[in-house]
Amino acid sequence: MNLAHNRIAVVNGGAGGIGEAVVLRLARDGFCVVILDKNEKAGSQILTELRGRGGKGDFFAIDLTKPDEVNRVFEKIISDLKRVDVLVNLAGGTLHKKQIEELSSDEWHEVIDTNLTSTFLCCRAVVVTMKANRKGAIINTSSDIGFTGSAERTAYAASKAGIIGFSKSLALELAPFGIHVNVIAPGRTATKRVMSRYSPEAWAAAAKEIPMGRPVEPSEIAAGVAFLAGEDSGFITGHTLQINGGLIMP
Repeated sequence: MNLAHNRIAVVNGGAGGIGEAVVLRLARDGFCVVILDKNEKAGSQILTELRGRGGKGDFFAIDLTKPDEVNRVFEKIISDLKRVDVLVNLAGGTLHKKQIEELSSDEWHEVIDTNLTSTFLCCRAVVVTMKANRKGAIINTSSDIGFTGSAERTAYAASKAGIIGFSKSLALELAPFGIHVNVIAPGRTATKRVMSRYSPEAWAAAAKEIPMGRPVEPSEIAAGVAFLAGEDSGFITGHTLQINGGLIMP
């Protein structure tokens, strides 16, 4: 691929509902987008769609909780493309909804690793090249639950709150190098995975809890990512962008 005129974005969790929207939005904005995800089938399908729309990109199937795999893939990306301009960390999930006495240590670590450790590993893998270029944008993903908590989702809430503290610290560490680090915190989102957990009646009732009367669309989260990835946000760092229709205002 001729990438001389493209900015390079790496999107982990890029095969999910929000991930697909982010990948296609960044490609529309002129990025070459490298998709990282453990779902090989979905990732390959999104890459095909991206290229069918005239975009440039690649896909790597990867377990983002494994340090060796993360290091190997980022070494390949940087060797081939010479730089990474934007890193978007989207991978994550609740995984287990249990009362704490029923949550095993292995399940706790699985949630922390999926949400928080994967973010750390990808950030660590990309900062050397960003520091060398003295510019870059990192966008991590929290949740409204990282602020409010949620019964039976203690591990998930802890991981999402941890991402905010991690990102603020990283923002301070990388600011002297011209790298800005920010967070998006989506509220209830109309993806297939989320909607599958509700009956139509329960989904409609849940929408009424949101001041704007509906859940957020993946494309709206992608718009927030695009802003934080773009040059207009170049002097914003350590910020959490709430995208939840007014459900919470921390």
